[in-house]
Amino acid sequence: MFVGQVLLGCGVGKGASEWISSDAAVVRCTIAGRNLRLPRLLDELPTPLPPTGLYAQTLDPIALDQLGFERERAVCATLEAPDEASIASASAAIEQLLRVRDEVDTAARELGEGCLCMHADRLGARELLSGCMRRATAPECTSSPEQLATLEQTLAPLREQLAATTLPRVHWRLFGRTDRPGHFAARHGEIVARHAGGSEVFLRGMPLLDRPGSRTLAGLLAHEGVVALVRQDSGRALLVVREIGDVLILDHFAHGSFPSLEGPALADLHGLLGHLDDAQLAWFRAALAPPTSGRTLQLDPRRGYLVELDHAALERVDRATLVLASLAGIDYDEEAEQRVVPPLLVDRITLQVPFGSEGEQLVARLRLSDEGRRWLAGSAGLELRDALAGLSVLEQTPSFEPALPGMPFLLRGEPLEQLLFAGPSAAPGLFALIAAGQPGSVEGEVDEFEIHLPSGPLPADVVAREGSDELRERLSLAPHRLAVEQIEGGRVLAIELEPE
Repeated sequence: MFVGQVLLGCGVGKGASEWISSDAAVVRCTIAGRNLRLPRLLDELPTPLPPTGLYAQTLDPIALDQLGFERERAVCATLEAPDEASIASASAAIEQLLRVRDEVDTAARELGEGCLCMHADRLGARELLSGCMRRATAPECTSSPEQLATLEQTLAPLREQLAATTLPRVHWRLFGRTDRPGHFAARHGEIVARHAGGSEVFLRGMPLLDRPGSRTLAGLLAHEGVVALVRQDSGRALLVVREIGDVLILDHFAHGSFPSLEGPALADLHGLLGHLDDAQLAWFRAALAPPTSGRTLQLDPRRGYLVELDHAALERVDRATLVLASLAGIDYDEEAEQRVVPPLLVDRITLQVPFGSEGEQLVARLRLSDEGRRWLAGSAGLELRDALAGLSVLEQTPSFEPALPGMPFLLRGEPLEQLLFAGPSAAPGLFALIAAGQPGSVEGEVDEFEIHLPSGPLPADVVAREGSDELRERLSLAPHRLAVEQIEGGRVLAIELEPE
């Protein structure tokens, strides 16, 4: 009965599907429900999870129900990737911002050190000057109108540059049907406890303190559909909660997290964030708009728990991470990075655990890159076991050594890259070992075949990829059937994996 309700219930339809952007690096879809649990198989695959600041508990169905999403309906989360032009412009703007801030710091110090931070505080600009966030208030200082006017003039170039600096914030969006309008605003006290990083909730009509970031909060509270805002992680993140018709939408914007950044540099950076937010109200409003270019998922989210990953968009997210690192004063030398990856045969991967499969079946769609299509085209019409030797020539063991440790990359060097996107180039070698050890286990031609995976450990010659341990353990417990077919004119590989 439950599966039928989901399939007939329009899933993320009736307005919600328009929120899936063509630029999404990650799409995760599940079902809201009181008594539902995510299948363990999804946890065994190395895919990025939404931030805890979305209060969705990695898209757990029970947590989604408690957020106010309609039960037995599909709910999706997407990670939006900035485009190439915005990454390049943000990089240049941040470089200019840091240069202007140094110049303004120098000019401000020439006005006199003693009461400078107090003067800045009275202008609402303490955070703009390096060191003032860490300097104690000096109430004995007095500020004449002339002193304040001179300092304001000194700060003017920095304020102008802040207004011209658009950051590629980390933007996750969660959306789906709701049948409980006003639920988040009414129950926010219970909901925000799920995020350990700290949450400060603002509702319509609530007075706002006069502090950096408040101008944007006021502007967003007046934006269409906004029912609540939440400042999180000491101002490093902002959650915008909207109800538009019967669709509940949560947009989470974060400035990134860099474990290697601490001490004075961290305090000075945090001081700028509120001013940057205040200068970017128009950017926030544009980011909240429905995508100008939508996306049709490779599998239907109404039919099972789903994750879709786009390689090019994930690459852009990682490049945006480096831009945010430069704002934090982190100099990441990409030329010092050691990254070895096999040829990119697949540029988009969709994984789904169908409803009713007891969490044991995995359905996948692998969209081949141009190189991947050429790779398979050379073996068209051949029996798979005869083509394996030729298809194995692209195998290459991935490795990664970052220029600096602790970078929050989503793709580079992660199991996502090494197991999922690099996996197809390793498949022919694995299949050849299985065929040699189990005659008759490989059947069919390159464009449609089946492989019967025996229980027990995989052949000893198979090098374990990072992130594969849980999946390999699952495959060792029982024989599995792997079916692969080329569809859509050879552009996509349709895959099914299930116990035999």
